[in-house]
Amino acid sequence: MDDRNVGAREARRSRQWTQIHGAAVTLVMEKGLSATTIDAVAEAAGVSRRSFFNYFPTKEDAVLGTRDPWLPEEDWAEFVSSALPVLPRTATLLAAVLNTSTNAGEGFRRRRDMVRTFPELRRRTHIHVQAAEQLVATALIERLKPHQAALLAHELPPDPGAQHALVLLAGTITRYAFTEDPEEFARDWQSAVARASAMFGALLDPPLG
Repeated sequence: MDDRNVGAREARRSRQWTQIHGAAVTLVMEKGLSATTIDAVAEAAGVSRRSFFNYFPTKEDAVLGTRDPWLPEEDWAEFVSSALPVLPRTATLLAAVLNTSTNAGEGFRRRRDMVRTFPELRRRTHIHVQAAEQLVATALIERLKPHQAALLAHELPPDPGAQHALVLLAGTITRYAFTEDPEEFARDWQSAVARASAMFGALLDPPLG
């Protein structure tokens, strides 16, 4: 496909995404979350109901400007090749997956304000966190090739629950990095996760003497 056509298509998708998100925020602020319907958002944005679902899986996602998370191949490749210990590298991978749901830094203050105004939106953010954790846990179980798994064998015990425990710890690190300074996390999540990983690492493996 011609690069110009690809660029035009992406520009159109970005424009429609912004229109739907903006319409959802405006309607919810005017009418409230429960009184705002997907049909009303689609009409206000000038798109069909079907088009709405091409961009957002739920009304709450349209309000928050979020989408279902996914595992980018480049972040998985970086996880596999990283020289970091297994816990901070998993926390970094998890944060990368979470950011596919929110686009780190994009509309952070608006999302925060919307959740404060409508606390019921918090449930949707928790669902995205759980989905991201499941994606990472599944990848650790199903996508590591034998020679890659061998590289982690000295850090990842051959226990059926080890991958799950690792992802839970990584999730704790990521949430701490976010709650400690949300705006810094929005600006530079890699550095925030690295600092949080170092602190948790020191707590889990304190120096002797």
